[in-house]
Amino acid sequence: MKKRSIKNILLFFGVFVVLASTTGYFLWNKPHTNILATEAIEISAITLYNTFITDSIKAKKTYVNKVLSVTGIVKSVSVNQQNQQIILLKTSEPDASVNCTMETNAIGIKIGGEVLIKGLCIGYINGETDMGLPGDVFLVRCYYST
Repeated sequence: MKKRSIKNILLFFGVFVVLASTTGYFLWNKPHTNILATEAIEISAITLYNTFITDSIKAKKTYVNKVLSVTGIVKSVSVNQQNQQIILLKTSEPDASVNCTMETNAIGIKIGGEVLIKGLCIGYINGETDMGLPGDVFLVRCYYST
């Protein structure tokens, strides 16, 4: 009887390893969402930011891991350490932004100009409340729409 239970345990463990490996393989190789071809939720930068700071649970359910088309006023344009263009859009808070990491460099962006940026929302990161710094909403894999 002892041999039989050991066989069952080993069989169960083997099936578990095969299933886990197969699931991991398919998740790892899952294709990325085509941002440009995906229908987006249209929203302004101010409304998006205000939703995250007033009702973060609702905002997470509605916007995180979704493709958004965000309109807003350009606050600044910079480049990060990976040489990706970063566009910050103004919000209702002077020091807060909607932070957009671009897939390709947007040409013709002017600070103070209104833009439409389409990207994947990854959420809101809190600022440092003790220092009076508000957080930002982050979009990645963004494209500039003219």
